[in-house]
Amino acid sequence: MSASPGTSDAGSGPSDSGAAPRLPGAEQIDAVRRSVVLETTVRLIFHTVLVFGLYLLFAGHNQPGGGFVGGLVAGCAFVLRYIAGGRAALQAAVPVDPGLPLGLGLVLATATGVTAWLFGGQFLESGILTVELPVLGIVKATSALAFDTGVFLVVVGLVLGALRTLGAEAER
Repeated sequence: MSASPGTSDAGSGPSDSGAAPRLPGAEQIDAVRRSVVLETTVRLIFHTVLVFGLYLLFAGHNQPGGGFVGGLVAGCAFVLRYIAGGRAALQAAVPVDPGLPLGLGLVLATATGVTAWLFGGQFLESGILTVELPVLGIVKATSALAFDTGVFLVVVGLVLGALRTLGAEAER
């Protein structure tokens, strides 16, 4: 779709600004609406925010944080991606249906509670698994981590679902 000499080809994509898109999927946004600074910033911080969300998930049972807070932080990374590149950039970052992490999270959180019943405890009673690994030594994992991971997935799934649903209406 190149323009003939003397005519403009406005809105055709990244060639308008002379720069390649900085986010996958961002080329679908008009050149007038794209922000190179925002796209570059989101591209730089997106993975850092996701890793920080995972850190909050894993540190949550010993320190402030946990599945809900970690899920919100990870959800903020996806919100930034949506703001910078629209639904196409979000779809490129997370090519799964939002119902998948939401459903997996519900199953995991419920299974954590039911597992305690199977071992004769109360629903959601905490359990500790201790394993000795060759390089790491003794590693302890609690059932709270599995529950928090389920909550993390539910929150991320809800954020993705909200962005895809509400964002679809806003982009029409």
